[in-house]
Amino acid sequence: MTHFCLLADANAYHASDPDLFQDQQLRQYWLKLFEDHFATVLESARGAYGRNFGRQIEQARKQFLSSLEPLRQGSAVTDGRLGVIELCRLREKALRDNALHDPFRHIKARENRSAIELYPGVIEDLQSLPTQQRWEHLVRGVFAGNIFDLGSPATLGYAQQKVDFHQVLDQVKPRPWLIDDFDRLAEALPTSGAAPAPWAKAVVFIDNAGSDLVLGVMPLARQLAAHGVHVVLAANELPSLNDITADETVAVLEQLVVEDSELASYVEGGLFEVVSTGNDLPLLDLSGVSDELNAAAADADLVVLEGMGRTVESNLQTQFKVDAVQLCLLKDPTVAARVNGQVYDCVCKFDPVAK
Repeated sequence: MTHFCLLADANAYHASDPDLFQDQQLRQYWLKLFEDHFATVLESARGAYGRNFGRQIEQARKQFLSSLEPLRQGSAVTDGRLGVIELCRLREKALRDNALHDPFRHIKARENRSAIELYPGVIEDLQSLPTQQRWEHLVRGVFAGNIFDLGSPATLGYAQQKVDFHQVLDQVKPRPWLIDDFDRLAEALPTSGAAPAPWAKAVVFIDNAGSDLVLGVMPLARQLAAHGVHVVLAANELPSLNDITADETVAVLEQLVVEDSELASYVEGGLFEVVSTGNDLPLLDLSGVSDELNAAAADADLVVLEGMGRTVESNLQTQFKVDAVQLCLLKDPTVAARVNGQVYDCVCKFDPVAK
């Protein structure tokens, strides 16, 4: 594991996750949120693993709550700081120590199935739009898909009902978005179906299973491939909340090509690949990624970061050697406040490098 090879300055990089030891009120907010949310995680674990795992579930609860207690008193973790990334690591450790490796696996599988059923209709709607209109619709689709997030109390309810993607899409806030670089991005995007994209290869850091990947990211990635872009889908190595893993992404892609002959042609033509980031958290620390990712990214000229955890929470100000796009829907009031926004505000950030 080493720094992501496309960072502008690897030595200066650090995930922009604030140190909670510097703000007691913020620390108490996140500790309470993680404690309350862990009850939801364990409830899901009961559904995923059944009654025979009752002892492991109780042990995980005790372990996690015990790990939070000294943090309330200001005791430092090993490196002397405490961010949301460290809280995520403590949560995942409590789960994995007790063999609860993927407590949302049944929900992810259900949401993948539901989203795959809707996928042909979403693609049909896109095909009816002129290329110039299609790009904004695709970005709005990423925002709509990103609402399927089991890590945020604001969006937990969406996992408890059948995804109505079109309704959510209609509810995406109108432009201008909170951070809105879409006009600059649109200037770089192809304006006709036959025009090539200005990028040869894009690394797309993906987020959640279900509508997020299938109905949000995949139509956008498909459109990039239609303009000749080689798309690298970079996903977690291990499960965390409802984040999709690299292995799960491969399985979803295999199902989508059955539904979509055009996507199948791009896959067969070598325009898609799936790699593991080496990550096992919903946030993204680019100081430690897999060799597999760096090998795939070495000749890329576009980076796309998708999802609140990978963008605003940990990499909003990160600079890259290549053009970079960050897309997310804000789903936590404290994270939103960090960028002077509100829950359900949208972020479309484009950082082109000087040519």
